[in-house]
Amino acid sequence: MTTLIRDYTQYMETARQRAQALGPRDAERHARAWRAAYAAGALVKERYPDAKVYIFGSLLYADSFGEHSDIDLAVEGIPWPDYLRIWGELERREPEFEIDLVDLGLVSAAMRAAIEREGKLL
Repeated sequence: MTTLIRDYTQYMETARQRAQALGPRDAERHARAWRAAYAAGALVKERYPDAKVYIFGSLLYADSFGEHSDIDLAVEGIPWPDYLRIWGELERREPEFEIDLVDLGLVSAAMRAAIEREGKLL
């Protein structure tokens, strides 16, 4: 039994050291993602001044934003064919991050409420 505890402790120490080693790099990636999200939101607002754009998801929480995280944006007020075009353009302009663009008119009421409550309106 002691061996298992010792092995677990060693595992936790190794995990802690790896997390510390990745910390600054993750913080830099998180900052780049915020800049990319603001740039994407600015492009949407430039093309569709009356549209609402929200940032939501893991980007809002530095401790949840990891190496494989994407940028989650929700929009309202963009006609459907234009929505697909702008999403494609956002993806092409931002090669480092995958951008998930959610149309608020197509999600459940619960998801919409959560995005409006917890998301950051740009």
